[in-house]
Amino acid sequence: MSYGATICKGWISADAAPHIESRSLIEALRAAIVTGAKLKRPPGANPTGTHISVTESLAGRSGERKYHQAQARKIRMRKAKAEISPSGSPQDPSDFEQLYLPVQQQSSPEPLDNISLARPEQHMFLRPYFLLDKHADKTTGFETREVVTLNGKKIERRWCVKPDDEYGMPGPVERDVLLAVYEIAYENYISKRIPVPELMHIGSLRNFIKRLGMSYCGKAAAKVKLALKRLVHTGCKSENSFFDKSKNLFLTESFQLLRGVGITGESDGKGSTIEETYVIFDDRVRRNLDARYLMVLDLHLLRALQSDIAKHLYPLLSHWLWRSSQYGYWRVEYVWLAQHLGIKVWDKLWRAKQQLKDANEELKNLNYISDFKWDGWTLLYFPGNAFNGDQDRRANARENIQDHKVTAKAPIKKPLLEQHDALLPVLVLFAQGNWMAEARLKELGLTPAQAEALCLEKGIHLSVSR
Repeated sequence: MSYGATICKGWISADAAPHIESRSLIEALRAAIVTGAKLKRPPGANPTGTHISVTESLAGRSGERKYHQAQARKIRMRKAKAEISPSGSPQDPSDFEQLYLPVQQQSSPEPLDNISLARPEQHMFLRPYFLLDKHADKTTGFETREVVTLNGKKIERRWCVKPDDEYGMPGPVERDVLLAVYEIAYENYISKRIPVPELMHIGSLRNFIKRLGMSYCGKAAAKVKLALKRLVHTGCKSENSFFDKSKNLFLTESFQLLRGVGITGESDGKGSTIEETYVIFDDRVRRNLDARYLMVLDLHLLRALQSDIAKHLYPLLSHWLWRSSQYGYWRVEYVWLAQHLGIKVWDKLWRAKQQLKDANEELKNLNYISDFKWDGWTLLYFPGNAFNGDQDRRANARENIQDHKVTAKAPIKKPLLEQHDALLPVLVLFAQGNWMAEARLKELGLTPAQAEALCLEKGIHLSVSR
């Protein structure tokens, strides 16, 4: 080990500091830092940082001073030669420089315009699926219910997630894993206008773990394998709740977001082992991927968030602030938000505020929201500059992708979107269950189902009971 490194790690310490008074030694160390030169330990030096007697210290001090003066002259001459010769600069920094000069070796920051986007299927975040409450029982699932009125009849929209008895409910790890799976689907297929295959390879497990921002090790590999299997064994039940974009229908079915998985090195059930990790999509999810029923998220912002609640609240804000852009804010009831975030629903307001405080403050500090306010049990979120930039990237991303093949019902929807501003009053009445809306919808040639679809698309909340 070099003398400079020896001094760093032991000799220059609180105990040994009184023994270092020579200006020549200080100059030698400074020169060693600049040039990267390695010093030899002088005779009588105490590299361990332990105490030495006063007699030993006085006897060795004079010799040390002369030794360091000579070493300093050699280093100054070496430094002068390095300044003259272009190739004279040291290539390998000394241990001392590595330990005490980290700022000089920091890499330049990544350009702000180098944004990495993720495009997950929308139900991943728009419907509750991941349990984020650390204190909740992972053996029990959750469900949400909404009641809407169509053609004078009340229809219940029910979304239920039931965990497997062995694996339990998905959580933050499963959320990150599923998001990475959707990233691969977009990069390899959707962006190239290629239909997503039912069985999709996700590459080596090592590269997949690296994509998650984790270091590859046995513990990380076991965690990711468990997450993939938990996603497969978690069931969803939809009663008029899961929206199939390709068919423009709300489905009543049971399914999984991932129907199957195969992991490298594990048995394929045929006496051989799986060579490359893969996932099998559910047909409903795959149809939505091909129909580009996707969210557009900033991965850098998502990974910069520390709170698990904030990481899930960000996609909801991205969607609903955009849908509510005509109002300039998003108004949401606490109970609805807590259910869709997968967290406990408190019955005391101060508990609810405390529960969301860190996530709200974190998003406000990142300027994704300019402010948030509580109005009783209702929250109001106001967009910030980061949200506006997020929406600009969303628009640019859509412009760079050719529109998917339209369905037979697309010509009907197009004129409705063009009349969006004129339809807002009647849509609001319809969402509130006002009887005056039905007559007005008939005049406009709209069915209740079409009105409901427009309300969902434009961020107009449908009343729970109307």
